[in-house]
Amino acid sequence: MSIEKKVAQLIDTLPLAEKVGQLFLLAFAGNDYEYAKALVKYYHVGGFYITDDNAANPKEATNLATMLQQEAALRACDVPLLLAVDQEGAWGILTHHTDLGPGNLALGQANDRALTADMYQVYGEQMQQIGYNTLLSPCADVNANPNNPIIGLRAFGEETVGVAHHVSAAVEGANKSGNLCCAKHFPGHGDTQSDSHQTLPIVDKSFTALMQQDLVPFKAAIEQGAGLIMTSHICYPQIDPKNPATLSKIILQDILQKQLGFKGLIITDSMNMWSMRHNYEPAEAAIKALEAGAHIVMLSEEHYENSTTPYKEIQAATILGVIDAVKNNVLDEKVINDRLQQVLVFKYRHFADSPTPTNSLLNKASDIAKLAAEKAIKVLRNEQGLWPLNTRPFTLAFAANPQGYEKITNDRGIGPNDPLSAQHVIVSTLQQRSTPHTLLSYQQLLAALNSDDFELNTPLVLVTEDYPLPGESFDVSEQQKILKKAIDKWPDQLIVIAMRSDYELENHPQLKTYICAYSSRAISAEVIAKLL
Repeated sequence: MSIEKKVAQLIDTLPLAEKVGQLFLLAFAGNDYEYAKALVKYYHVGGFYITDDNAANPKEATNLATMLQQEAALRACDVPLLLAVDQEGAWGILTHHTDLGPGNLALGQANDRALTADMYQVYGEQMQQIGYNTLLSPCADVNANPNNPIIGLRAFGEETVGVAHHVSAAVEGANKSGNLCCAKHFPGHGDTQSDSHQTLPIVDKSFTALMQQDLVPFKAAIEQGAGLIMTSHICYPQIDPKNPATLSKIILQDILQKQLGFKGLIITDSMNMWSMRHNYEPAEAAIKALEAGAHIVMLSEEHYENSTTPYKEIQAATILGVIDAVKNNVLDEKVINDRLQQVLVFKYRHFADSPTPTNSLLNKASDIAKLAAEKAIKVLRNEQGLWPLNTRPFTLAFAANPQGYEKITNDRGIGPNDPLSAQHVIVSTLQQRSTPHTLLSYQQLLAALNSDDFELNTPLVLVTEDYPLPGESFDVSEQQKILKKAIDKWPDQLIVIAMRSDYELENHPQLKTYICAYSSRAISAEVIAKLL
């Protein structure tokens, strides 16, 4: 008997609540493991969104994964849970214990397809070793808007063909690991002016424009065998004048499935993001998403409001709301059955056939991460010949307000960045190597910029930084004001090192020396410090 027929027979035996629960992927706070097990046992959920908040080291993570999967194996529908993590390079979990490399934008600049594939195989293998089986990556977004507040370092770049090239490589590498991967955020989050964690963005693009730009990397991901694609909470009024992508049958069925030929699972971005919750009731949004074509509804937790939000109540209301909608003939049970048929066939098939890497990269992981960081660094301007410094003394300063470092990680564990800032890593590495330099504090830098008496006797290395922060933003605009003052004051002595994208450069045509790491991760900061 085929797997399809076996699954269809299983679905016929399942109560409605068990069928609905399998279509949800939920989060839970901290080590509230009894609640997590209750979600499996009583709400029948199909998976979890997991962060460092749930398990702070690999041993805890493995114990958590084992416990959850054992609970799932006791159910009538014993298919394994999807244990999903935002392991995508610029974002990631267990940063002290895994090798994330410099992130996607840096990989795009390194422009080595094999290196990108290897990096994603490392992500997948390291998560597989722990017990987490689903990478919520790669980002297939194109940085069409360089001022996009949420994608930036998470994308492979702004050039469509190049992004598609690396998305394909990322999927290939992840698939080699046996871990599932998920291209996101369909049909593209790279051309927005706002962050969908906070508001519902609008992108006024035609279908033709989407096909020529934003959809190209998703097509590459599909052709390379991406198992999942994540939706975006973005309105495309020229495509669907009524619904954002997550709730749009036109976008999910007509474009993603029929036009692009995607046969895998469609998962929503978190339905707790304000773009959804401020515009739709929780159950209403889930019902609309399932009707539109989504197979899995994800409810992660948005850290910027976690102390004031009753997540458990929202989760229960959402699942029970979908069940009630079926009972009251608001939602056709055939929609639930159809989505579940695809989910279970996919999961049983994947977990039965999931390959073990024949060419494991676990022993080479740190070397691969370091190589990626090194290859990404570019000298984009060197008009004064100040770079490299070649052991010359220099003055070092950082444009970022140090108070901003407090939010690069957060108390719910969704913080995607290294707990140590690029500044901390650069300063400590230079001190360890006894590199001759003078360090200006942030306040000293501000005073020097506003003083006529300050004498600069060495080149000034000024570091700019940016960090991807869901629902928040780093102080990028304030750094640009400082940078402009520094260019005006010390045009021939200034070396700018960007622990971020190079998108700031076009705003400073008078800047003469500029080196870009395309990353704010610790591995890139270490490489920069060694170059200094």
